[in-house]
Amino acid sequence: MNRYTIDQAAVNQWPKIAELIAHSIPNALISKLGAKFGGMYYRKFTEQDCSCCYVASDESKNILGVIIGTTDFPRVHSIAFKGQLVKLLIAANLKLLSWSVISWVARGLWHKLKDRKQKHNDHDPIAELTAIAICPQMRGTGLAWELIKVMEKFMNSKELSGPYIILTEKNNTRANSFYKKTGAILIESNLHHGREINKWYKEITVRK
Repeated sequence: MNRYTIDQAAVNQWPKIAELIAHSIPNALISKLGAKFGGMYYRKFTEQDCSCCYVASDESKNILGVIIGTTDFPRVHSIAFKGQLVKLLIAANLKLLSWSVISWVARGLWHKLKDRKQKHNDHDPIAELTAIAICPQMRGTGLAWELIKVMEKFMNSKELSGPYIILTEKNNTRANSFYKKTGAILIESNLHHGREINKWYKEITVRK
């Protein structure tokens, strides 16, 4: 039986947290900008009262999984990104000029020019499961669901009413199947920077 504890992220864990997220979600822009960038961004993101980061660790303090969520994504994203923009740019360094980052931006601009009719849904929830990452040996053990339950308890403590958003890649059958089993509802699929992204709404099912 796998033994682990789930606690809030500690200061010295951020580099490893960012590495695990980057490995699990490699197509995200934050992942492409490197672990140093990601660690700074996610740390600032979760310092806000409406956000959380929980880490599952084994007896040797190895990180087995992590989840980051918030009840106000637009506000905390602005604080985490714009509030320390210069530091983040320095952390990203030459990765800003990498082909993967340049192509990510180019695909996004091309898509906006090609389909100007597609607009952001102003009625989307502002609460979000921002990132979840599980190390390979723990996938399929139920750890992801345990982390979601802990995050939902946090959201419930913040008196979240209504659903929160989950975004997945359309071709990630494992993730899509998992969220469907948790009770999430698929709302739509859209093209985002060249990738088809599924948008899910999920109500809190775990109460404090």
